[in-house]
Amino acid sequence: MASKKVIRVLSALLLALFVGYRPMPVRAQVTTCDPLDPAADCDNDGIPNGTDTCNNLDPAADCDSDGVPNGNDTCNNLDPLADCDNDGIPNGSDTCNNLDAAADCDGDGVANGVDQCPATIEGGDLVIGDITLSGFGDTILPTGCSLAESLATTIQACAGVTPGTQAALKKPKGGPNGKPGKPGPGGPGNTGTPKNHGQFVSCVAHATNVLKKAKVITGQQKGEIMSAAAQADIP
Repeated sequence: MASKKVIRVLSALLLALFVGYRPMPVRAQVTTCDPLDPAADCDNDGIPNGTDTCNNLDPAADCDSDGVPNGNDTCNNLDPLADCDNDGIPNGSDTCNNLDAAADCDGDGVANGVDQCPATIEGGDLVIGDITLSGFGDTILPTGCSLAESLATTIQACAGVTPGTQAALKKPKGGPNGKPGKPGPGGPGNTGTPKNHGQFVSCVAHATNVLKKAKVITGQQKGEIMSAAAQADIP
């Protein structure tokens, strides 16, 4: 009888164990980085904690000192291979930040923030067809564009050419100082393709008349431009 009682008691204990069993959840092992470990690199910026002076994981910090907090920054100015100002020059060899409105990266005396021609090459020539006219690039206009750049945009408009990289230069609409020019074949603002060479020359003549009256160009410069336009195989 005693042995039967023992068996019953053991059976009851086993049943209670199985009924009350709950599997323990398996927890993934989380690897943490010790910020006090000088050899670790907790913010993954390539600088060990021991010599790192800025935490890239802090969204309020500005670790590359570009004025943009880490939380909103899309480009690391400390990365020598990146090109944070999109000027085609990697950070490692770039000497001027085109995104700095107060800087003057093309050295034309006009700050980036108001410069409409951020890559002006002072002294550049004016090319019309196969003819190169020198001296027009020496004058820098208040827009930050050289006279050569602005005239090139006007010539392209007269030729009915959609401006490319250069013509992203913004020329005054209609005439200098924002004054509207007289519309018509060859007038400033006429972007239609000229039907013949005569219409192209007429366009250039009208545009240069406006510029001469505004004292943007001299009579001699107007003559040089008209001579080149007459000889150019345009359109």
